[in-house]
Amino acid sequence: MNPLREGPFLRLWSGQTIAELGYHLSLVALPLVAVLQLGATPAQMGLIVGVGMAPFAFAWPFFGVLVDRVDRRRLLQITYVGRAVLLGSLPVAALLGSLGVAQLVAVQFLVSLLHVAFSVVHPSLLPSVVPAEHLVAANSRVEMTRSGAMIIGPSAAGFLVELLSPANTVAIDAVCYVVAAALLAGLALPSKPEVARPAGTVWHDIREGFSSVFGDPVLRPMAISSGIMNAFFYIRTPLVPLFVLTELGGSAGQLGLVLAAAGPGALVGSALARRVNERYGLSRAVTGAAFLAGVPVLAVPLVPDSGAWSIGVLVVSAFAVGVGVQVYSISLVSARQLMTPDHLLGRVNATFRWTAWAATPFSALLSGLLAQVVGLRGAIAVAAAGLLLPGLFLLFSAVRRTAITAEGGRA
Repeated sequence: MNPLREGPFLRLWSGQTIAELGYHLSLVALPLVAVLQLGATPAQMGLIVGVGMAPFAFAWPFFGVLVDRVDRRRLLQITYVGRAVLLGSLPVAALLGSLGVAQLVAVQFLVSLLHVAFSVVHPSLLPSVVPAEHLVAANSRVEMTRSGAMIIGPSAAGFLVELLSPANTVAIDAVCYVVAAALLAGLALPSKPEVARPAGTVWHDIREGFSSVFGDPVLRPMAISSGIMNAFFYIRTPLVPLFVLTELGGSAGQLGLVLAAAGPGALVGSALARRVNERYGLSRAVTGAAFLAGVPVLAVPLVPDSGAWSIGVLVVSAFAVGVGVQVYSISLVSARQLMTPDHLLGRVNATFRWTAWAATPFSALLSGLLAQVVGLRGAIAVAAAGLLLPGLFLLFSAVRRTAITAEGGRA
């Protein structure tokens, strides 16, 4: 029987799907609580966003240690229940007339902290539910529903905010997390041989996680390529709206088409990932997808105006990037799940995520400075050139020469 059609995976996947939908509702609704219901000033909005991003800068390694020390199913439940309680406090406070910016800041920080924990524990738990030979297919389904939530969530949030108010839309997210936690309550995991859990200090265990990644000739270039890719994407991403609207003279509708194209591309990438990996293997799939994620960006600074052909090129570029990023992400997470012993998986996943995200705040700041020096078109060209580096880095590393098997072996 196909394990992807059996109870354990379906419970885990269904919970993740519902939680992702709620998460993307709140991405839109929480800022609107601040603006529409609290009348937040620009400084207060900056504080809310900055505090919400803070856990992405420091929390990954600590949650990696925690994931390798505790029951992963229970920790995943805590990430759901905790976010339900925190987010549910906002509509209650609004109803009582006591909601303020301070509460919103605290909730934003703690919800982001639990989201980081979720992002480490979920891929660490998945190999306990799905046999190794089905991991790529399972990760494809997980990423497909995440991509769908990214498309549906913001649109639904806009409608719900108008219909119910921002705080009540956040309440729907809280309910989503309650349902996700309830689905995990009946999750039965197959028994595994006991492996000694880390017994050292937190710092020792963090160092062990880093050395497991950066001391490995295959995992190291995979992690570094992810960091490079995200760094250059965060130079490009803040500039694309300005480029379309000011440099090209495009309309808001045209910008919407360009920004929306990556979502369907990600869905296609999720659907293709299993077949690509079966045909070419994980190593070549990661390398090829890294190029597919970067090469289409080269077309963006060459677009001359906001005519139909130019906007079409931007849409196709964004769509292709979405396909490439998704095949890359699914192949990458499957490879590290297969190559990493279970007792290290939390710390390895956390180290990968930290490496991928650590430079992004600085890249976003750099994008504005770069645009001031070389212009929007020039800054996007720099980002496009930089996005070729992850594929080249993988191409000339041990990754290309390594065959990764379902048994975790390398050839």
